[in-house]
Order: sequence, then C-alpha cells, then structure tokens
Amino acid sequence: MRFLFRKLISQRLLPIARFSTANANEVKNVDDDKGVENSDQIRKNIVVEKYGAITTINIDRQKTRNSLNEATLREMTTAIDDFDADTEAKVLLINGEGGSFCSGFDIDELGEKGWMCLQDAGSRLCRRPLCEKPTIAAVAGYAVGEGFELALACDLRVIEDTAMLGCLGRRFGSPQSLAGSRRLTSLIGLSQALDLLITGRLISGKEAHAKGLATKLTATGTALGEAVKLAKSLIKFPQSALIMDKLAAINSQLDENSDERMRDEALWFSYETQALEDLKEGVKKFQAGIGKHGKFYKLTQVTLKDWELEDSIEETIVIEDEEDSKAKPKS
Repeated sequence: MRFLFRKLISQRLLPIARFSTANANEVKNVDDDKGVENSDQIRKNIVVEKYGAITTINIDRQKTRNSLNEATLREMTTAIDDFDADTEAKVLLINGEGGSFCSGFDIDELGEKGWMCLQDAGSRLCRRPLCEKPTIAAVAGYAVGEGFELALACDLRVIEDTAMLGCLGRRFGSPQSLAGSRRLTSLIGLSQALDLLITGRLISGKEAHAKGLATKLTATGTALGEAVKLAKSLIKFPQSALIMDKLAAINSQLDENSDERMRDEALWFSYETQALEDLKEGVKKFQAGIGKHGKFYKLTQVTLKDWELEDSIEETIVIEDEEDSKAKPKS
C-alpha cells in the first residue's frame, strides 16, 4: 500500500524524501556540491518518508507484525524528534507495513532484556502529547498491547473496519507501558476504558469507531491513503492556532503536573515489582505457544473442585391455565 501511495503522489509532482532501511547508525553521504544536506539516516526497523509537509514513520518488522524491540523504539524516538525539529514538517503519520499496525513489545526481547529496558527505550512515546504538531495513526490489522497504546498516543486515528485493537498484554501480566491507561480513559471515559483494560478483550475497528476511538472508519487496505488525505487537509490551516487549541484540549485531560497524577504514578509503581514477576511467567507462556493469536482459552488448567462437579437437579414447574383448573373436579 505504501509503495502504491508513493507512486500516486510522485505522479502529482509532490517532493518526496525517503529514509530507507539498512544499518542503524549509518548516514548516507550526499554530494554537498549539489546543495543537498546529508541528513538521510539509514535505519533497520522503520522507514521515514516525507511528502511535502507530511512525514510518515512506517514500522517495518513484518515477521513479528511490527512488534517493538529496543532498536525500533530508539529509531522511532530519533525520527519523532527529527520531525519535531523540522520547521517544514507539519503533520506526522504513523503506519505499519505488511497489513498490521503494531503488535506491541517484542515478547522474545521482553523475556531476554526485561520490561524495564523496553519501557525505557520507549519513554519518548509516553510524552503527552506525543508531539506539539498534529499526529495521525493509520491503523490496519493488529494494533494490540503497546501497539494499541501507540495508536492512542496519536491525536487522530484512521482505523480499518477489520482492524483488531486491544490490551492483549493483559494475558501475560504486562502493564500498560506507554501511558495508554490515561489516554484511553481520557478518550472514551472511565467505564468503557475499564472494560478494555481489565478484560483485555479485542475489539474490531467498527467497535472502536462506535466507542469514539476512530476519527474515520475506513475499508480494509485504505487506512494509509485515508490518513494522508486527512493530513493534507490539516496542512492547509494556519498551524499556530491549530496547535494552541490542540494543546489546550490535551492538557485539560492529561495534565502532567497535577497532584492527582503524581499520586497515581506513585501507586502505579508500588505494583511494579510483582507485575514484573507475573510478566516473566507470561513471557514463558507465550513462548510455549499459550495465548497466541489473541486467544484466551487454555491460559491455565485448573482442576475442578468437588462442589463444581455435583450434578444439579432440574425441576419443571407446570403452570396451568385458569380454564383448565376450573375444569378439574374438586376433591
């Protein structure tokens, strides 16, 4: 989809800058005599492209449904900071390659390096708001775990009707790592947020739209194109007033300096030690094949107690019509 979109845009003669994939810390050298800056950082796990004032970050780890390992998180941090510093860039669009948005933290690396390592690498994604300038998530396929949180971190979400979203880390004892609980609650309210946070159930793009999570619901395979259309409509506006109103709205819901927030964070961290122990067991279950593909059954096997095995007696109550009871002779 991304390559088709690049072709369509190139036919309209819009300037495209592409930051491609290879070794993480290399820099592509360009002939300075041609007046081109040597700023094309080569990355392993993401592809950054610019369509005029629109910048896209495409997560490209398709074998793991675009899961986030430490390297990917650090590359995304650099790319987002570059977007922030680019005075010509006005809208950031985050997309996943290969039909899935993002499947959350890489479970194998989570087991190897630990949750704190990945949470630290992704700390830039916890910033509220993610960027001062507008951000859009193009959600297709799976947006689960930290991938769901990444979509919530964006200001606007274009979601395909067949997409699947949810807090799947619940199965393995993984807490929300990227400020997702606060963001979800501010977006859809406490009751609906608790439903998703506590049960960890998946919802479709249609249900996400009904809950108010989708700015636009679109057909399968069209999220990226529709997201860019939305971005193009935003870059036409004077940006200062747009950013002022955006920040005022977000800060009214996600004030980082409030006393309530600090108390919440202290309580949250008090549970951290035991949560990390639970997560270690959850990683082992996942690697053993339990709970993959979003399934909740067979997570544990519990022997039924005697009282649960007792047979129940079904009683049938016959209700007679009034006419039948009158017809019967009285004893």
